[in-house]
Amino acid sequence: MKTKTVPVAILLAFLLMGTLTITFKPTRASSEPDTITVPDDYQKIQEAVNAANQGGTIFVKAGTYNEDWISVNKSVSLVGDNQKSVIIYHSSLGFVVTANEVHLKGFTIMNSETGQGHAVDIANSSDCIIEDNLIENNLVGISVYGSSSGNTISGNVLDRNERSIELIDSSGNTISRNNIIGALVSGISLDVSSGNIVSGNRISDLEDGMGALMLWKSSNNVIYRNLLFGGNLMLMIDCSSNTVYENFVMDSEYGIVVGASSGNKIYSNYFINVTQPVMDTEVEAGQPSENSWDNGVEGNYWSDYDGTDADGDGIGDSAHVLYGNNQDNYPLLDYPPISTTPTTESPEHSSANFSLPAEAIYGIFAAIIVIVAAVAVMKLRKR
Repeated sequence: MKTKTVPVAILLAFLLMGTLTITFKPTRASSEPDTITVPDDYQKIQEAVNAANQGGTIFVKAGTYNEDWISVNKSVSLVGDNQKSVIIYHSSLGFVVTANEVHLKGFTIMNSETGQGHAVDIANSSDCIIEDNLIENNLVGISVYGSSSGNTISGNVLDRNERSIELIDSSGNTISRNNIIGALVSGISLDVSSGNIVSGNRISDLEDGMGALMLWKSSNNVIYRNLLFGGNLMLMIDCSSNTVYENFVMDSEYGIVVGASSGNKIYSNYFINVTQPVMDTEVEAGQPSENSWDNGVEGNYWSDYDGTDADGDGIGDSAHVLYGNNQDNYPLLDYPPISTTPTTESPEHSSANFSLPAEAIYGIFAAIIVIVAAVAVMKLRKR
């Protein structure tokens, strides 16, 4: 009996290992690789997109690529080589994204004619990431429209575009940490777009444009920790329930211009070297907007406030009357050091996530089974 039991135990161990192998067998890859390289695999970026799998990656090596336009109609990652992958498009459109979960990173994008075309369009798409690109000399840098939501536009440099970043009829998007230089009309504009976050952007050197940051018929947006230099900086027309705080507004004729816009919360902002910090376009018509210019504890810093601070708490002893029924009840007497790259989040301390590769997990399970089988064999031999 003993001699038959040992081979049976060994056979059982091999059967268990075989079952494990079948259970954890990785899914077979499709014929097209998950990563495609341009120009090694395909000369044109559009050809690579057409051939790519859903969820695949297209890496574009450094170089100059002339494309008519690039239609991205599937969930893929397009990765350039640290902005050394230069896309020159020859139509009115550069990248046109019509799929969800597209990632576009590391390109330089420009039209073949200066000041023409849309570099990146996101049309009726969600959860896309446009980051770390250099977008220059276009009519529009990045346009998000058609009820697009959950998209992130972050860490891009937009240089000398007529309109740098625009949201049209799109909600729940995030625009953060972009450096916008020399916009001819607008830096960031929200048109009929609500529930978005605009934070940590730097907008400077506006060229006689309408505004660095403009909102039209847009509500419930959160705009904070942006750094705005020169030009007409903030414009809100027919907007309500927006929250605007901790923005630096500097070196301009106007700080914030409102019109038919009530119920907004505007506090902890710093209007520095601004000739007219607030203007309401509807005052002469007898229909001034009514907004909250403090949060009940802290208001804004105003270049033209001449009140005193007898108790030294950093808050003016008298309210700063702006116009009509609008006043800042807690005007600030000073402003913090100015960072050229405002942070968007407070530091967070969290434990790092750690995970083992699948192959390591399979190996651990297999080793455990072998050990268990070996122990069983040893016990059987002792009987």
